[in-house]
Amino acid sequence: MLSGLLLIDIGETFNVTIGYAGQINTFSSIISIFFALLTSIFSVKYNHKALLQVGLIAYIVSAAGCYLAPSFGAMMASFSLTGIGFALTTTMAFTLSAELYPIDKRSAAIGLVFAGMSVSYILGSMVVPFLQGIGGWRASFLYYMLPSSIVALVLSTATIPRGIGTSKKSVQTNLTEGYKNIFSNRSALFSLIGNLLAMATWQGILTYNISFYREWFQISLEEASIFILIGSSLYTVGSITSGRMVDRLGRKPLATVSIMAASLFFMAFSYLPTFLISATVVCLGWFLLGVRDTAATSLIIEQLPLYTGIMMSLNRAVTQVGFSVGSGFGGVLLLLYDYKLMFVGLGVLGILSAIVFQWLTLDPTTPTQ
Repeated sequence: MLSGLLLIDIGETFNVTIGYAGQINTFSSIISIFFALLTSIFSVKYNHKALLQVGLIAYIVSAAGCYLAPSFGAMMASFSLTGIGFALTTTMAFTLSAELYPIDKRSAAIGLVFAGMSVSYILGSMVVPFLQGIGGWRASFLYYMLPSSIVALVLSTATIPRGIGTSKKSVQTNLTEGYKNIFSNRSALFSLIGNLLAMATWQGILTYNISFYREWFQISLEEASIFILIGSSLYTVGSITSGRMVDRLGRKPLATVSIMAASLFFMAFSYLPTFLISATVVCLGWFLLGVRDTAATSLIIEQLPLYTGIMMSLNRAVTQVGFSVGSGFGGVLLLLYDYKLMFVGLGVLGILSAIVFQWLTLDPTTPTQ
């Protein structure tokens, strides 16, 4: 979120083009995929609370490094630490949710994690422009990213029980066995593949949706900001709602129906006649994706309870790969065709995700399935 809002200013400071400046995101994503895979190793060897805190420390160091960066090379190196932070904190947040909460409360906790991510985006999109106006782009790293990461570190130290994440260590000592169990379990493997496809759809929409509206309906940046705030708020509501509905409606049905409906909305919105109607349909898609993310993560986390840390590490890696696939696939379709066919293509990936979840995965918490 920080880099997206401040990319132009960062490029001007270091006298590089926006396209070149944007490579800080690319490099950070590569680092994130690599560390997500490494986290599967760490998760069977080290305390999960400690791993979460190492991720938060990476954010702290990154924020300080970006604020002090004297050159673009230093900026890229400092920003790449967010990839480490993202891989560790998100993976461990979901892993700890599985360990701290009983199964009947676990989905609600996962929903709150997703909601927290969305709320932080909403708050940041309002705070960062204000700080940029006061002290330039560096102020956002110093006065927003740095203190919020420090607060998170303090809260995690004070509230997460000591020793959490070590209770299963006697069973979770063999990484090879963990991978073998995951890749030999059809449901576990295809739940990850289904999530990859869904994330590709999600990222493709996020990447190109605003550009479509600005070009097609000539909306202003202010209108685009309002649209993002509304969509993010609905995503938050969807995440929390899903966390409360999962145990009643089922993880698998909720994940399948929500991504199918969202994909159909995303395939249709670019053909609608007015911005208001089109934006309403997309915002409904945001709500459904909030529902889907919570339901799908709840389904994935229950696949192999003995190897939750490894599953969540792999899920973080495939999520990042999905992000890359969505942006890249959407970009190719846009170059070859146009916005409308691009969004149809992205929607097809979501429909494939729904098919995978419906026909190739099982919910271990539903014995009669």
